[in-house]
Amino acid sequence: MKARSSMTWPRMRHARLWNLAFIRSSLTAPRWQEAADWQGLLVDGNARQVADARSLFADRIRIIEAFLTLENIGFIKFHFPQRGVLSIDVDGNDYWFLEKLIDANPTVICVEYNASMGMESITVPYDPSFDRYQKHPSGWYHGASLAAFSKLCATHGYGLAAISSAGGNAFFTRSGKLDPKTSWRASALRNEWSQTNADQQWATIKHLPFDTV
Repeated sequence: MKARSSMTWPRMRHARLWNLAFIRSSLTAPRWQEAADWQGLLVDGNARQVADARSLFADRIRIIEAFLTLENIGFIKFHFPQRGVLSIDVDGNDYWFLEKLIDANPTVICVEYNASMGMESITVPYDPSFDRYQKHPSGWYHGASLAAFSKLCATHGYGLAAISSAGGNAFFTRSGKLDPKTSWRASALRNEWSQTNADQQWATIKHLPFDTV
């Protein structure tokens, strides 16, 4: 994954710094799989993705099939004595989960931001049973904007370090110095499959409820 970045990545062989606490990973981590020593935790409510993860990483990652809420998510903070990467991509309550877990002090925070929300500092309201397609058939109503995540991370001493080349994924570290306004990228994949752009996507969902954060 190419990224616009100011990040200096720790080397994966320093395993004690790279215990992974994953909430729904996209499983695109071949270098981590090849590293000499690392451990992880993946929690996902999707049975198929859990099965895929077990076939790839069964010896490295503790894999739990569960639908996460603010009421049951707290155990993630205490699973490892140190957390190297915290990755959150749940297509719903992403902002609220990061707010709950950020004081676990991970080295790197990776979140999927919703590029359809543009640069307003907004998130969907918390809903313990959130399903984005039940909320809106487009599937574009979920998560939070890059501005919202950047503001939350900044209050805990993290700065934006990288944005994935196709947009949609943001990485925060203690040393990140990128400006979210100039680093923001639209979601290339969403734009391609929907044949729309971020402005059109926002026009489709802007009437729905949002929390300004």
